[in-house]
Amino acid sequence: MTNPFGGQPDDIIVSGNSVPRDQDEVFINVADTELGGWEDVSITLRVEGFPNSFSIGASSIAPEDGDLIPIEGSECTILIGNDKVITGYVDRSDESGTSETHSVAIEGRGRTQDLVDCSAEWETGQIIKGTALYVAQQLVLPYKIDVQMGPGASPGPEATGWALNYGETAAEIIQKFARNAGLLAYENSEGRLILAKVGEKKAASGVAYGVNAQVWQCMNSMDARYSNIVCSSFPTSAAIADVEGPGSYFYFEAKDANVPRHRLLYVVTENVAADPIEFTKTKALWDSARRVGRAHVVRATVDSWRDKDGKLWAPNTIVPVDLPGNRAGPELVLSEVTFRRSNEGGTTADLLLMPREALVPEPIVVNPVNTADVAPASPQ
Repeated sequence: MTNPFGGQPDDIIVSGNSVPRDQDEVFINVADTELGGWEDVSITLRVEGFPNSFSIGASSIAPEDGDLIPIEGSECTILIGNDKVITGYVDRSDESGTSETHSVAIEGRGRTQDLVDCSAEWETGQIIKGTALYVAQQLVLPYKIDVQMGPGASPGPEATGWALNYGETAAEIIQKFARNAGLLAYENSEGRLILAKVGEKKAASGVAYGVNAQVWQCMNSMDARYSNIVCSSFPTSAAIADVEGPGSYFYFEAKDANVPRHRLLYVVTENVAADPIEFTKTKALWDSARRVGRAHVVRATVDSWRDKDGKLWAPNTIVPVDLPGNRAGPELVLSEVTFRRSNEGGTTADLLLMPREALVPEPIVVNPVNTADVAPASPQ
C-alpha cells in the first residue's frame, strides 16, 4: 500500500474494498480511492434535522509534493469497516505542519447539506397541493437526492395553497411538511432523505452501568414543565363558532400530575386547521408530553461503536438504558450518536437518548394563514 500524503506507509493508507479491514477502521472514499489510517475521528449521525457530518484527521512524518486527494466539493463516502455511514461531499480540507511535522484534516457533510444551505426552488413559488412526501420529492430534485418513507410511515395529509417565502431553504419547508404529517425528517447512510416515525427499530443491546458506559449523565428537570397547559384557539373558524357560539373561544387543558405545585401556561394555537377543536386538543397534549420528555435526557459515552450484534449505533433506534438516576424509562430513543477516536480517548461513541415523547414533532398546520387572524404563539 502507498501513502498519498507522504510519511510512513501505515499513516494514511490506500486500499480497495476487497482488502480485509478492522470493523472499526474509518475510510473516506473519494474519486474511487479509499483512504484509511485516520487518528482523529468525529462522525455525527442525527435524527433531529440533517445533514450528518464528519471530521477526520491524521499526522504523517513528512509531506509529499502534490495536492490532497479529497478536493473540496468532491463526492465522498465515509465507511466504518465495511459499513457506510455517510454519503455526501468534502466541505474543506486542511494541511498544516512545521519543518518536522505534517497533518491532514478533512471535514464534510451528507448529501442533504444542499437542502440546508441553498434556497428552495419551486417554479410557481406556491405549493398548490401536496403531502410531505410529494413536497420533499419536488424540493430535492435539483440535488438528485432520493426520498424514502420509514417503516409504517404515512406521507401525511395534503396541504393546499401554501406560498414559499423568498430565500427560504428546502430544509425549512421539508421540516414543516414533515411536522404536519407527524414525521421526523433526517438523512440515512446513503444520503437519502428519510421521513419516518419516532423509534423505527430496536438495538440489540443498550447502555448499562458497569458494563459499557464509560461516562454518563442522567438529567432530570422540572423547570420547563407545567401542571396545567391551557391551549386556546381563536374564534375566526366557523367550526368553533358553531360549537361554542359566535365570538367565543375554544380551550383545552392538558395536565401534568407529576408537577408538584401549581404552574400554569397559556398557549395560543393556529386557527386554520381543518378541525380546529381537535387540533387544539392535540397541540395541548403534545406540548405537555414534549415537556415531560425533554425533562429526562441521558448522555452516555460507551466503549464501542456497535451493539452486541455488531451493528453500528443508529439514530431513531430504541435503546435499553440501565443507569443510576435514569427516570426517563428503561428504553429510550437514540437522538444523536457521535463516533469518536483519538490517541487520548481511544474509540468511543457519544449517545444522546430521550423518551419517545421528546422527539415527536410539534403539530402544525401548513395551510394559508391570514396573519391578521392569528395571535402570536407563546414562546416554547
